[in-house]
Amino acid sequence: MKEFLKFPKPKDKKKPSQDSIKVMRDNREICNQLTKPGRDEYHRRVRVMWERQDRKCGLQISPQCKERNGRLLIDEAQFDHSNSRGMDGYKRDDRIIDDDGKPMNMSVCCWCNSLKGSRPLSDFEGL
Repeated sequence: MKEFLKFPKPKDKKKPSQDSIKVMRDNREICNQLTKPGRDEYHRRVRVMWERQDRKCGLQISPQCKERNGRLLIDEAQFDHSNSRGMDGYKRDDRIIDDDGKPMNMSVCCWCNSLKGSRPLSDFEGL
């Protein structure tokens, strides 16, 4: 007699965490982009950083950005992690204010974000 493959039933599948923000032991925060509240919070944080930066790109290192004098539309703004995110986002921190109340991370244009990649912000000081 042939055995048939058994597929897991929906009730048996593991459900992803529904928390919109995960707070790690070292106080890092990670927005869960798999949930609508997590995505909404992530985009809210981009808007707050964009307004904090006077609606300009936080890096302004690419030629395209420099041509525009750093002007950045909210629809073009992307989240940039000041510290490198590391492999699989191991060191990812989506906070916009650190424990000391200082601003961290920034909103940037796609050109600068692509140019920076996953390197830390300290690699671009003085540009």
